[in-house]
Parts: sequence; structure tokens; C-alpha cells
Amino acid sequence: MDATMPRTKAQGMTRIELYVPTALFEEAEELAEFEGWKLSELHRVFWENGFGVYVERSNKRMINKRLREKISPDAGNQREEE
Repeated sequence: MDATMPRTKAQGMTRIELYVPTALFEEAEELAEFEGWKLSELHRVFWENGFGVYVERSNKRMINKRLREKISPDAGNQREEE
């Protein structure tokens, strides 16, 4: 399979280039071929799952910061000052 994002005629799409370790991508290609996925589906899975993890971590950091600020108003600003 080709490592570049497949071309699409769909409107409202943004082209994004991602760089992943070759061994990881080759393993993902093998899995996609075994599962019968199209390359675009593989890219979508990487993007959505990666973004989901980012959002989850971001939300956890935000909640953690708010909890620290409730305990001590100075606690939330300590890291920013360091």
C-alpha cells in the first residue's frame, strides 16, 4: 500500500500528512489487508484514535488543574511559573 493519504473528491476535506515509524505502518498495513480495509479507512482509524487519546489526556489535565486550584489557588499557577 502507498503511505500517502489517498486522494479524494470529497468536499470539505483537509489533507494532512503524518509521519509514523515505518515498522508501525507496515504492521498496520498488514492488519488492514487482513481485515479487508481500504487505505483511507486505516488512515481514518489512526487519526480518530490518536485525536481521541489527545482529547482524553487534555481533559484529564484540565480537570486535574481545576482540582488543584480548588485546593490551593496558587497550585494551578506553580507549573506555569517554573
